[in-house]
Amino acid sequence: MVKKQEILLESGTNELELLTFLLRDQLFGVNVAKVQSIIQYDTSLVTKTPNAPNAMLGMLLYRDQTIPLIDLSAALDLAVSDSSAEKIVIVTEFNNSTSGYRVDGVDRIHRLSWDDFVPLDSILISSEASIIGSTYIGGKEILVIDMEYILSKIIPGLALEKATTEKIDMAENLKREDVCVYFAEDSTIIRKNVIKILNSIGYTNIQSFENGQRAYESLQRIREFSEKTDNRIDQPHAVVSDIEMPMMDGLTLCRKIKIELGMDQIPVIMFSSLINEQMIAKCESVGADGYVTKPETNKLIDMLDEMCL
Repeated sequence: MVKKQEILLESGTNELELLTFLLRDQLFGVNVAKVQSIIQYDTSLVTKTPNAPNAMLGMLLYRDQTIPLIDLSAALDLAVSDSSAEKIVIVTEFNNSTSGYRVDGVDRIHRLSWDDFVPLDSILISSEASIIGSTYIGGKEILVIDMEYILSKIIPGLALEKATTEKIDMAENLKREDVCVYFAEDSTIIRKNVIKILNSIGYTNIQSFENGQRAYESLQRIREFSEKTDNRIDQPHAVVSDIEMPMMDGLTLCRKIKIELGMDQIPVIMFSSLINEQMIAKCESVGADGYVTKPETNKLIDMLDEMCL
């Protein structure tokens, strides 16, 4: 077993570590923060599951537990390479779950900036795209996989929670529909689904952004206008942000809101699949007011209510 390489990054520097791997002759990438380990594929450790989707190879015995094992080539609708070739399994941990992805080989780990990533043109892809962006390393294009989307399509139970909180009528203070929420999330399908859930319980004033850079630019315009005219434009009551995003990640966005823009009165909630002890420490180091693991939509609603109403 090859354990994940640990490279410590400072919080809010807009950096990440990308594990690159092969599917046939194409290089793909996944954030190292999602990777728990890399192991050899062993068919004797796999139990087939009846009526499983085509991409689901079965349940893999891993560290005395069974985890879903997904053929990433099949999940991406790529031609499967020679089955006799030696395979590798990338074991991931995110969204409070552990799962494995069979690939053709592992390349290496690269340290990059989110500035180096180019989001895919939304005109060219559907809202259900499995690729969230690309970058070039050594003259080769690396396609970055949306692991959350792939896992949620194959195992829908690991997708976002449905809201169980009912609409509430606050006799005092703000009502949910009065609260302006900025929401930064690069995945189109997650962005649409979260907005739909929040709208359903009364949070209808949501401005969404496809990455942290776009949200930052909007807040920067608000501050600059206020400074030039001495007039205050209404600021958002809260910012909800993913962590992994091209151009500017959520940790960098939070640090810039709190320090560079001086808008430290705006609560910032990190809503990410990567929340663990190490990531919580990073969230706190950039001044985040809260953090929620991405499937836990009801916890996000409770946090917005507590901070804004």
